[in-house]
Amino acid sequence: MTKEILDAENNFAFMYKKHKEVLEKVDQLNDTLTNLRYEGKVHIGRNMNDIEKVLSFFNEDLLPHVKLDEMVFTFVGTHVPKLESVIRLLQAEHKEMVVNIEVFSYLFRELENEKNESKRMEAVEKLRDKGTYLIYLMRNHIQAESEGVYKVIDRELRPEEKKTLFKMMREFKSS
Repeated sequence: MTKEILDAENNFAFMYKKHKEVLEKVDQLNDTLTNLRYEGKVHIGRNMNDIEKVLSFFNEDLLPHVKLDEMVFTFVGTHVPKLESVIRLLQAEHKEMVVNIEVFSYLFRELENEKNESKRMEAVEKLRDKGTYLIYLMRNHIQAESEGVYKVIDRELRPEEKKTLFKMMREFKSS
């Protein structure tokens, strides 16, 4: 195998690994939102802690990954013009993800502070609705990146372009 192919596999492996982590957290969020709804007061502390951990992951790991994706998309948009419309869609989804994570966090804080039981149940349903949308948005977005854009990038970029892109990615990851 040539060094460029190994570099491509290693760099895309990083992206795929991050996607796998995100999907695991998304599944955890889905399970926790279901538990929050049906387990009630008995396990509310555990469920709230689990949601807090997922939110921390989104803010500390996912959002920096989104910035890396944006850097990759900017580079690819100039080198593979036929991907421009797909990249715009994925960039719009990134913005939508960020906004929805913020709204989800806000709804989570509202739930944490709610003392009235009937309002608490309403807050759980709002959180669950927003969480469900966020889960599906992330799953579909990751599928589009992994099965579409990354494969086209690997196939369409010339070796020297890949080398430049992967150097930029390594520098971004180390900063």
